[in-house]
Amino acid sequence: MRRFEGQRVLVTGASRGLGRDMALRFAAEGATVFIGFRHRREEAEECAARCAELGVDATSVRLDLEDAAAARSAVAALPTLDVLVNNAATVRDRFFLMQSDVEDAEVIAVNLGGAMACIRAALPGMLREGRGAIVNVASVAALHGSPGQASYAASKGGMISLTQTLAAELAGRGIRVNAVAPGLFDAGMAERMDHRARTEKLERIPMGRPGRSQELAAVVAFLASNEASYITGQTIVVDGGMTA
Repeated sequence: MRRFEGQRVLVTGASRGLGRDMALRFAAEGATVFIGFRHRREEAEECAARCAELGVDATSVRLDLEDAAAARSAVAALPTLDVLVNNAATVRDRFFLMQSDVEDAEVIAVNLGGAMACIRAALPGMLREGRGAIVNVASVAALHGSPGQASYAASKGGMISLTQTLAAELAGRGIRVNAVAPGLFDAGMAERMDHRARTEKLERIPMGRPGRSQELAAVVAFLASNEASYITGQTIVVDGGMTA
């Protein structure tokens, strides 16, 4: 089933990990895909090439989400989007008093400010079309205490609140806004996690395993599709029962 035939989709942070598999999922379902990246141009172009092998157009797009004005300009230069997936994120794993103001500001600027900049640039086109779907990738760190991740958790909590507010603002204009809150997965930041922290988190997952990146991509694609046409303002937790 190609639910996104003829649609244009931007996935930020799609050069590797979870974002890459989201981009591939949309490509497999017929979308023209824009692969957002910050530093990893070669990996982004490899992802675009893999999407193209699925018979769709795919282009890498540099997005420096720490620079809101530059991010808005880059997204505004794209054709009107049907779907925006705000996946890009950064994290600093340190206890609060060990992290600097500069590091806090970078995490919040990229994770929350970057998402807001992309949304602000994508919305005019969506409003003209009278339709669109935005999926924000939050985290279970926003839903329970996550020692050592204060700024990351704050940014992801802000993303959930942003999702709820924009959903209420835009529902009458045909634009849906939802979020996913992933737990521990086999790709993305979890790959770079300290093995002791990873083991501790695994022990808290009732399903007894990390999620597969394709499983998260499937939920994101569902929320962006017409199958979720009556769902907006929601945060879907995808964590194998860890926060149940």
